[in-house]
Amino acid sequence: MIKYLKEYRFYIILFLFLLIPVIAIDTSNRAPRDYRLYDRVILGITSPIQTAISWSLEQIVSGVQNYIYLLHTRRDNLALIEENRKLLNTISGLQESQNENIRLRKLLGFQEKYRFESVVARVIAKDVSTEFRAIRINRGESSGIQKSMAVVTNEGVVGRVLRTTKTTADVVTVLDLLSAVDAIAERSRARGIVEGKTDEVCQLKYALRTDDIVPGDTLISSGLGGIFPKGIPVGTVSAVNKKMFGISQEVEVRPSVDFSKLEEVLVVTKTETEVLPKETSREISKEIVKEKAKEPVKEAARGNHT
Repeated sequence: MIKYLKEYRFYIILFLFLLIPVIAIDTSNRAPRDYRLYDRVILGITSPIQTAISWSLEQIVSGVQNYIYLLHTRRDNLALIEENRKLLNTISGLQESQNENIRLRKLLGFQEKYRFESVVARVIAKDVSTEFRAIRINRGESSGIQKSMAVVTNEGVVGRVLRTTKTTADVVTVLDLLSAVDAIAERSRARGIVEGKTDEVCQLKYALRTDDIVPGDTLISSGLGGIFPKGIPVGTVSAVNKKMFGISQEVEVRPSVDFSKLEEVLVVTKTETEVLPKETSREISKEIVKEKAKEPVKEAARGNHT
């Protein structure tokens, strides 16, 4: 018997494998109460095999699907990252355009307030040397810009044009030692000349020791000299040192313009107010300085007389 089993084992196993699905299908159509003993035995044998095969097939199908889904997810993720980068660049560009629009609107309002003709220019370079404190703008002779024209922003005085080319112009700022702006204190009307001192502050020269100048006073352009329109902010007094002797006082001024954030400027080409010739204005400035120098002497003479 065992000999025949060994000899025909292949056919027996094949028959059993063919018989199991038939019996399983047959038993699946019956109610549990109709199961016979051999049905229960066959179900007990085939159930683990069916479970293992079903689980294996599910894992294979799930793995393939997840792999395909992961490929699609990775591709979609890369596409979303690229789209997000483009959107961020677009938003950044729109914000920059909005900020530039706001700055230009402020410049336009400033121009209308002081009533002068001007050319809008963009700062394209800054002097990095310690000798000069100047900037370069992208407008020049072709735009009607000439030497010694005033350069301002909505914050205040920037400086004056030092030299020009056809397409650019160099502007010496109020921080430069070569700069000189005739200014008056808005509160007390005390007068002096604002000149550059360091990279951050200026000084008010020729201010008499008797002038009423205190920290916090706003200095504005006087309009003398025919360069800067009258009334434009120049700076704010940050420190005052009145000596016990001499006729002048040391006044430190912080510019109204933040040069570290300067991007657009206005070059004043023509003002509506009539200005005096340069030579005449210089003579007037000299006379004013002389008159101020005489005031302490007059006050001393009055004191002796009394």
